[in-house]
Amino acid sequence: MTDTPTDSPSVAATLMAQILAQARARGWSQSALAERAGLPDSSISRIKRTGRADLDTLARLAAAVGLRFTLVPDHDYAEKISRGELF
Repeated sequence: MTDTPTDSPSVAATLMAQILAQARARGWSQSALAERAGLPDSSISRIKRTGRADLDTLARLAAAVGLRFTLVPDHDYAEKISRGELF
């Protein structure tokens, strides 16, 4: 089975773009970000190239720029549950 490209970026690619934007806002290079996260620069290059990353790697990169992952309720979904429309 082969992966087919899609028009929308992966979740990992979207998160990586946000992390890189924060790093650039601080004036950091990709290498500086990788060093601060304790990762090889090739990890960032791979994520940018493939759009894939494990959660631990993304969390380390996010923490390096002062971000963290948080799950929040999907309000539309939560409202449907509270009205008894889903379960």
